[in-house]
Amino acid sequence: MTRPETRILIIDDEPNHRLMLRLHLAEAGFHPVEAENGQQGLACLEREEFALILLDLKMPVMDGYGFLADLRRQGKGTPVVVITAFSNVRTAVEAMKLGATEFLTKPVDPAELLDLVETLLRQPTSPSVPPGRSDYRFEGVCSPDGLGKIVDLLAMVAPTDASVLILGESGTGKELVARSLHENSPRRQGPFLAVNCAALNENLVESELFGHEKGAFTGAAARRLGRFEEADKGTLFLDEIGEMPLAMQAKLLRAIQDKTFTRVGGTRTLHSDVRIVAATNRDLQAMVERGTFREDLFFRLNVFPVVLPPLRERRGEIPQLVRYFVDTYAGRFNKVIRGWSDAYLRRLQGYSFPGNIRELENLVERSVILARGDRLEEQTLPPLVAAPIEAAETGVDLRENEKALIVQALEKAAGNKSQAARLLGISRRALYYKLKDFSLED
Repeated sequence: MTRPETRILIIDDEPNHRLMLRLHLAEAGFHPVEAENGQQGLACLEREEFALILLDLKMPVMDGYGFLADLRRQGKGTPVVVITAFSNVRTAVEAMKLGATEFLTKPVDPAELLDLVETLLRQPTSPSVPPGRSDYRFEGVCSPDGLGKIVDLLAMVAPTDASVLILGESGTGKELVARSLHENSPRRQGPFLAVNCAALNENLVESELFGHEKGAFTGAAARRLGRFEEADKGTLFLDEIGEMPLAMQAKLLRAIQDKTFTRVGGTRTLHSDVRIVAATNRDLQAMVERGTFREDLFFRLNVFPVVLPPLRERRGEIPQLVRYFVDTYAGRFNKVIRGWSDAYLRRLQGYSFPGNIRELENLVERSVILARGDRLEEQTLPPLVAAPIEAAETGVDLRENEKALIVQALEKAAGNKSQAARLLGISRRALYYKLKDFSLED
């Protein structure tokens, strides 16, 4: 009796292509079953179980999109690999958003096909995901009241292996989203590694990602494992992916798509099963159009895009985010903080937050440290944030108050921006943002 976990359903209207797939799968010991369109494929699923589905998109009667939509309505968790022409990669990405697990481009390379099949069959088809760690709740990044749709999307994609591309300004919580996706996924027992692509030396980026062999270049005194190897069975977070050198993007694409790579100076092809989460504050689509970012890599990363708005557009979420950070730092510093004053919250909600959630987190951490009782008061905020809000009564613009405080800090610091930022209780990045905003740059 054939084992149901080795049965693979091929849905394709081209007889010759079905035959080619069937022969390669059968030779590898699998048990392929053929269907000419999506409707026949659904009928096969009613009769028996399959471990994997290979799906063409363009077919008569019922195409691949219709099949995926019906499969999702039925709640089936069978992995689906979409097979499409290279010119239709964009449509394959759309299919992955409907629930497809991976995609291959025609003509299909037999070795690539079998490697992908083996990889997917090693993974559970309907993963049981334990609750994520409490310090990586999605609510720490997005309030269900304010951004419920994003929270729902994150909860839906977390149990899958789909690539996620997180878009947004610096400080909007992109790495926290990535960690939350990992901690709420079946990979949570594996490693989570973050790589800041903007901080990588262009000459050493390949070694950082893929490792190197001893003697591969000057200074390579010993073998070194790369991030892809270290993150095996876990999640690799590629932050600032828009800064990845163009020359490296083809090798990165291969590592993501084929799950294989070679160490610098090595000859052996290595395998690494990692989930990719990438992030950027740049417009990758515009970079593709300018030719500074590969289109195929963009499609591979952009399977499940998540856009995080800046905090200034999410002011209604500030109370919940403050509560999240208060709970985090009160526990860390062994303090009891039961809440905050209305004045404290008004100061935060009247601030522009150029550093976004990262800056709010820093402010709350500072307030928890400085708190003398069990409530956060406005006196624990730095001058730039705690400036009186009197515009409604006196006609004084809050922006003018902020600008005046920055000028005073710069004068007191004799023009030293780092010292001025410390006096204001903000980061250098936030200060530079303000200087540009107020046209105070040198």
